[in-house]
Amino acid sequence: MRLPDGHFPAPNPEAEAAAAYDRRARLLSAQNRLPPVATLDYGPHPKQRIELYRPAGSHGNGLLPVLVFLHGGAWIAGGMEWLRFMAEAVTHQPALLAAVSYRLAPQDKWPTQLDDAVAAVRLVQAEVRRHGGDPDRMVVGGHSAGGHLAALAVLTRGIDPVRACMPVSGPMDLRYDRVPSDVGKGRVYRYLFRTPEDDERASPISALDGNATPFHLVWGENDFDRIIDSCARMEAAMRDAGQSVASRVIPAAGHFDTHLVLNSARNEWYHAFRAFVD
Repeated sequence: MRLPDGHFPAPNPEAEAAAAYDRRARLLSAQNRLPPVATLDYGPHPKQRIELYRPAGSHGNGLLPVLVFLHGGAWIAGGMEWLRFMAEAVTHQPALLAAVSYRLAPQDKWPTQLDDAVAAVRLVQAEVRRHGGDPDRMVVGGHSAGGHLAALAVLTRGIDPVRACMPVSGPMDLRYDRVPSDVGKGRVYRYLFRTPEDDERASPISALDGNATPFHLVWGENDFDRIIDSCARMEAAMRDAGQSVASRVIPAAGHFDTHLVLNSARNEWYHAFRAFVD
């Protein structure tokens, strides 16, 4: 993956895993046989887009639950090509999938990404009933950077209440003490933030006051250290605050495996989703 400054990252396991994920997600998304029933633009930028996927056939007169899901990519990469492979698995539940893309850094700095996440969820809540979805049975989630944005959209209460938030391998604390910009943690200071002080405002673990939304946190046993650490601390902080939180560590899974497994409709993550909406 080419970095925003035009350079390629030095060979390292994290970059190699990201490249492999990119190839696999694109391949799986290309194999998706279900076209979107609608495409919604929540702004003029091409990345400000939502694709809605609905189960084929009739499901009676009832409205279906909705999963809003945002892609990862360290806030600098990604798009629908990393989301479409979930369409058949989500609609199999049955449920509607609202796949969300958003503007990327460094062209657009923080908090643009959060603003987009909030605007996208609001539009889904306003429009999904026309497409057979139930705005009162909605879960917001995402992978990696998308999980981070999903958490903040819920915690900052910029959206109407939802049934649950389900971040997958999402960084829940971006306060990295301004580490060198050439390491994984340092990318937020190099590409995403306008000022170093943004790390506090951009950390979900710093926004827990008053939260009433249940969280379901997932990460991999072999995830990035910064993900394992922040998710574990997020869970502990929520429990200490008396908030509803559950977690699952996927055995032997790396950072990108935790998302790719959502290609299967039988994955345990969807069981948790159904428990929230049913």
